Amino acid sequence: MGYETLYNEFHANENVQAFIPLAQQPRYGIMATVLALLFLFGAVMTACSKKSIVPKFLIFTFLSVFGSILFAIAAIFVSDAFGVYV
Repeated sequence: MGYETLYNEFHANENVQAFIPLAQQPRYGIMATVLALLFLFGAVMTACSKKSIVPKFLIFTFLSVFGSILFAIAAIFVSDAFGVYV
């Protein structure tokens, strides 16, 4: 594939609009980080509770999965928002 072909394909494609505007991404990243910390803190507190093992495991799994997903979303938002300016 030659330079001319790549150049023509690059300029022939339409511009992609961001799903979430770049100015709002740090706000969402911080909110997702706070929520993830709350979910993971709840998971740790559930692991330290005196309940039986089955409900404790189910609640811990639920909280830790959502906390991990929110941390992944926060990492994407924060790196996308702040990484553009570096």
